[in-house]
Amino acid sequence: MENSLDTPTSQVRNNIVKFIGRGSELFAIDLVNIILTVLTIGLYYPWAKARKLKYVFQHTELAGSRFDFLGTGKEIFRGFIKAFFIILGFYVLYLIVVFFIGDIAQHEIVLGVTIAVFVLAFGVGLPLFIAYAIYGTFRYRAARTSWRGILAGFRANKREFITTYLKGYYLVFGSMLLFYAPAIIVAFVEQGNSEPSPLSVLVMLLMFPAMIAILFASAWYQTKLYKITYGNLRLGNLQLHFTGKVKELFGIMVVGSILSGLTFGIYLFWYYKNLYNFLIENLYAEQEGVQYRMRSNISGGKVFRLEIGNALLLIFTLGLAYSWTYCRTARFFADNLVLPEGIDLDKIEQTEHGYSDTTGEGMADMMDLGGIFF
Repeated sequence: MENSLDTPTSQVRNNIVKFIGRGSELFAIDLVNIILTVLTIGLYYPWAKARKLKYVFQHTELAGSRFDFLGTGKEIFRGFIKAFFIILGFYVLYLIVVFFIGDIAQHEIVLGVTIAVFVLAFGVGLPLFIAYAIYGTFRYRAARTSWRGILAGFRANKREFITTYLKGYYLVFGSMLLFYAPAIIVAFVEQGNSEPSPLSVLVMLLMFPAMIAILFASAWYQTKLYKITYGNLRLGNLQLHFTGKVKELFGIMVVGSILSGLTFGIYLFWYYKNLYNFLIENLYAEQEGVQYRMRSNISGGKVFRLEIGNALLLIFTLGLAYSWTYCRTARFFADNLVLPEGIDLDKIEQTEHGYSDTTGEGMADMMDLGGIFF
């Protein structure tokens, strides 16, 4: 596949992304959404979500043309109901175990069956549920996104996506057990001892490589998810690819974790900058066999101003400025995303078809898995 040359910085940019939403307008939408959601005991939530997404998409521009969100509250409601009963099932199982654990513990067979069901439900069922939720969210929102009448799309294979998600989930979970379990065991065994034993010292020494294992697992997990999610998005015949490497993200995470600790959190803003740029600058847009690399203008100073400004707004308004911080964040990413000039937006053609299975949409939003756009 041919790669394009980088766009000269002096060249006038035409393929510009802008977010033109205003905090005051979004606040009015959020306020009405909250009131109606409360008055309807949550039933209005799908329409509230659709209304907010439509505002955000319709106030996001690419080369002067606005995006649109074609989804409806009715579509999201169907997914919302399905997700509600699935979550309710997990919650009911949890309550049964909590309230009847005394009676269950008196019967070994019943206790064994209960433990097995509980482990399967929350160790297998729950991560599977989350994986399907994320997949459904990407697919539904992409299929309901349009620009100049051209539909976006998400072409990831469902089985491959869920398999990748579960591998990463268990890899991270296992590395966290490797980190915490020995420390918990030692704390229990040596309870009451005034001085640390050689075993305690050994466990403390082993916690560092265990932490490295957690960072590596997280880097592998995040890189694979980026590749299978953002790397499978498209707008008509313009498609994205993600080429980030695990070792690159692993290095960012190791350096970021160490320096953030040594600087008492000050380096966090530059750490976030590196994480954002890892995603953006490893994205390539392919058009007619040529791949164009995305660029980012995000700097540590810009992240600092964004995060500190958002934090101060939320603190001094007791959270009422959330709509303004949302718009500031969306504008931040739009203003700092540099699309290659080599992409001819006029050559984008329709290739996608609608997709209205909203189960994933309902699941993800109920579990707060959504971001600004996904």
